[in-house]
Amino acid sequence: MRPTEITVASVQNNVQIGALAGNRNLEFGVKNMLEEFLQEAGHDISDDAPTQIKVEILYLDVLKTQSNLSVFHNNKEAVVIRMRGKLIQDGKVKKTVIVEEQAEEVSMSALLIDDGGKFNQTNLSSALKKSCNTLITKLL
Repeated sequence: MRPTEITVASVQNNVQIGALAGNRNLEFGVKNMLEEFLQEAGHDISDDAPTQIKVEILYLDVLKTQSNLSVFHNNKEAVVIRMRGKLIQDGKVKKTVIVEEQAEEVSMSALLIDDGGKFNQTNLSSALKKSCNTLITKLL
């Protein structure tokens, strides 16, 4: 039976290193995305619902690969996010899942100009949306 009333009880940022370690805005943004996906799936969001979802953001980083040939280069940056979600019904953990998603950007040019290690906002948003969607799908 799928719950009709549900709440996102908490989102905890457990990222230890990087620009978004401990960032409260990231927690707030992920919670909002999770609630949107739940509503799209036909659930009602209610703070006193017997069914809750708790989420931990475990990992968030930019993985970078490059290939160079003379003055030409090909860069690939992927924002990778890993989250753990728990489905809790009437105070008991019913299901726990870990999801990992990524969003990639490939750039090619004739000169290598690189700032390195910065989050592309579009890729970050895309990776967060993918991981939230996958988490909701696997939990429910």
